[in-house]
Amino acid sequence: MKELKKGLWLMAVGSAIMIGAAGCSGSESDSGKQSSSAPTEVSSSTAVFPLKEKASFEIFSAAHDTKPQSGNEPIFAEIEKRTNVQLKLINIPNASYADKFKVTLASGNLPDVMDSDVASAKRYGMDGAFLALDELLKKFGPNILNSIKDEGVDASLRASDGKIYGIPYFTMPGVTATVPQYRQDWLDQVNLKAPTTPDEFYKVLKAFKDAQLGGKDTIPFAPQGFNNFPVFRSFGTDPRMYLNSDGEYQYGPALPGMKEALTFLNNLYNEKLIDPEFAIISKQQWEAKVSKGHVGAIYFNPARTDFFTDVLKKENPKAKMVGGGAIKNKNGKGELLPDYSLKGVMAISSKSKNAELIVKYYNFLYSPEGKLLTQYGIEGTSYTMKDRKPQYTDEFKKNIQNSLTNIGLGTTKYFFTAPMENLFKDRNEGTLMADAVETSRRDWTKQEPQLSFTQAEQELVSKNLQPIQDKTSEYMIKFIIGQEPLSNFDKFVGELKQRGLDELVKTYNAAYQRALKAAQ
Repeated sequence: MKELKKGLWLMAVGSAIMIGAAGCSGSESDSGKQSSSAPTEVSSSTAVFPLKEKASFEIFSAAHDTKPQSGNEPIFAEIEKRTNVQLKLINIPNASYADKFKVTLASGNLPDVMDSDVASAKRYGMDGAFLALDELLKKFGPNILNSIKDEGVDASLRASDGKIYGIPYFTMPGVTATVPQYRQDWLDQVNLKAPTTPDEFYKVLKAFKDAQLGGKDTIPFAPQGFNNFPVFRSFGTDPRMYLNSDGEYQYGPALPGMKEALTFLNNLYNEKLIDPEFAIISKQQWEAKVSKGHVGAIYFNPARTDFFTDVLKKENPKAKMVGGGAIKNKNGKGELLPDYSLKGVMAISSKSKNAELIVKYYNFLYSPEGKLLTQYGIEGTSYTMKDRKPQYTDEFKKNIQNSLTNIGLGTTKYFFTAPMENLFKDRNEGTLMADAVETSRRDWTKQEPQLSFTQAEQELVSKNLQPIQDKTSEYMIKFIIGQEPLSNFDKFVGELKQRGLDELVKTYNAAYQRALKAAQ
């Protein structure tokens, strides 16, 4: 077995605490129609749950550092009651999971199911460790397949051989999105609204600076890195390789619109409207600047609205950070970076004797009844039905994170099925993050696939991508701060091409088209 590359397994347990809410294979009202105690049809070719005879299978997974799920929580018991299937949890401390994952794979003695990132599942699936699930999903997993389609993650799950090697699990929307955020109290003081165009963005930042709302050290906009600006899409470009609206991969820094975007950013820099240390500042230093009240706007995860507001209010009770929508051009073109709902997969060992059972089990979890259980919990305990829709009880919502953990949904990834429509709102109602997500979600781009490359393609990507990214970073920073004249933009693009940019773009598009074809 090939050795797992360092860093490939990137667990982010904090962002996996909740289940996603964007995109849904069935409506909430449909979920509410099914009785919470009625047997559920797994598929037309299988028996109904609960099974007549008790069954079980193993799940090998990283456990939350401080609040791991034991399998004894109420939700586990309820699902076992409805399926007659017992989960045998193999909880591995999060800090040592990457090493334990490698060692277990190398041993060849695999448990039934392994919690895996998508890339590892595809890689080791093609090596023979994990089972290709396509036929089993067609026979026993219609709910799973429908959710894969509805969530738009089919291309992400396909390995370069066109097969699927894991049952997906998801995370809460907004967790990975990037949205513009502004000091609302500053906007109020300069009598302006959150900007929606590049010109308005400039106007707001200049007003912040002129009024010195953060004192003599006022920083109107504080990005972290050359690519952390919300304006690129309004100029028809992006600071990375991305999937455009026509379904084609492009390298944004080499597009004509990037020269216009860099001209705009260079002007912001010259007028001292952005942090002069944006290219070298660490996350900790960036956070400290915002927390001290010197910064008027950022571009970051929407959860930062609540975080920074709470910090700033200690010194300034009126302080408030709010989310904004995309910056768009005069034609209404402009988007925000995609929100990735696909978190990982449950990969089934190629040696497991329980593969059919496992697919049937997860197909139940992906049913309306299963989704209601895994996202809202147990009726009468954590939620009640109102107008055919689930609503958390007031008692459950008092401390919802602890409530979710106690019932068995807080930190486990075993049940992160495709999200229901109003889950995010129901779990985060009343927070600034919820407002930021609601304001920005209409501008999110579609979720981009996690592409798989053949061996030859991977060799080309490994050879060309990093040198191209390094040269891009070097030039972009120099263009913004004025060390390199924008008249040299064509020279910059030429140097990218010399490093194999055209071949790299072709490789991305070939991998994408192959994944789309396999999904048909």
